Amino acid sequence: VQNASVLELKKALRRHVQLRQARQGGVQHLSWKYISRTYHLTYAGEKLADDRKKLREYGIRNRDEVSFIKKLRK
Repeated sequence: VQNASVLELKKALRRHVQLRQARQGGVQHLSWKYISRTYHLTYAGEKLADDRKKLREYGIRNRDEVSFIKKLRK
């Protein structure tokens, strides 16, 4: 949904991964706290840092690919 926020996208990714793992019988638990501390969610090389920002503000549309990149240590 184009009116969705980045936070809603993150929640949808979480649900999708959990359902997929349940179907495939994979790892039962992932630490999403660890993932959020260790990786940035990105789209076209831009970090999706503001959870309140709408997806359309980043130019994200249906079927676009987002990815996780590892955060650099300080």
